[in-house]
Amino acid sequence: MPRSRTLPPELEGKINEVLKTRFGLSLQDASSLAEAVKKLSDFFIENPDGATPWAQSWAQVAYLVYFLPLNHARVQAVVREALSQDFFAGLDQVVDFGAGPGTASLALREHFQSFTLVEKAKEICARFDFLTGSEALWLDKVPEINRPQSTLGVFSYSLTELTTLPAWAQRLEALMILEPSTQQDGRKLLELRQKLIEAGFSLWAPCTHQGRCPLLTHSKTDWCHDRIHFARPPWFEKLEQHLPMKNKTLTTSYLLARKKKAPLKASNIARTIGDRLEEKGKDRQLLCRGEEREFLAWMHKQGLRQDLPRGVLVELPADAQKVSNELRIQSPVKEAST
Repeated sequence: MPRSRTLPPELEGKINEVLKTRFGLSLQDASSLAEAVKKLSDFFIENPDGATPWAQSWAQVAYLVYFLPLNHARVQAVVREALSQDFFAGLDQVVDFGAGPGTASLALREHFQSFTLVEKAKEICARFDFLTGSEALWLDKVPEINRPQSTLGVFSYSLTELTTLPAWAQRLEALMILEPSTQQDGRKLLELRQKLIEAGFSLWAPCTHQGRCPLLTHSKTDWCHDRIHFARPPWFEKLEQHLPMKNKTLTTSYLLARKKKAPLKASNIARTIGDRLEEKGKDRQLLCRGEEREFLAWMHKQGLRQDLPRGVLVELPADAQKVSNELRIQSPVKEAST
């Protein structure tokens, strides 16, 4: 999953066009754009559970030039993972809850034709239909879903405003959920994972198993999140020169769940769910393959070192030695083919 993501040139052109026609700005107005971004960022910090102030022009500008490119990269990475698992097979419509201007649906446009976007501020957000297409249905509440067995429910950074997954979503065949990669939101997502399993869902990714999550049961601080490398356009780099935050890599926490059972992974398949950490005498990297909290371990004295991306499926070599919660690597670990 953690491959470099870029902003498609056609989307960049549309963003620039909207900036000019609606706000009298362009992607080259780095200083003015940065002021809007800082204002919206401060709003989110001061109101972590508050709804995005879509009615404010500065919020629309900030989303277009900053949060949209970053969130698009995150969702595209999750969609890529879903495609590698054939997760969308048999699904033909999307209900995007808390859709904002439709960033998540934008990433799904190549794979679905029918979109229902649910957003309280739909009158404002629907103005950005260049993201989702004019044929998308915009509503301010969830409609009656006629074919739940072929529907994908999308929650992209919208569960933070809810205490639990809505009952209507639990009737759907499939769910794609993205949440901020903070400890609080990440662990909340791990708790939701277990509730989904108890409700009859099967986890397709990032999980490699259907047992209890070891990050939740064996740790009070860990949470699962993936890292995405973001190839910043030149104008975005200039924008960031006026901002305190930099985004060479992005993180997100996500779940892909279906009522249909996930394909069983071979016993030697695991997912890296941590970055490689150098310790005294060895390097270690957290992995997921079952209910035990385990690490890949490369002992320095053996002279073997690797830099595996975070969030990829790997094949565990047959000669790996299990010592406590470590799989000590004797020969190179290879990424699994999907």
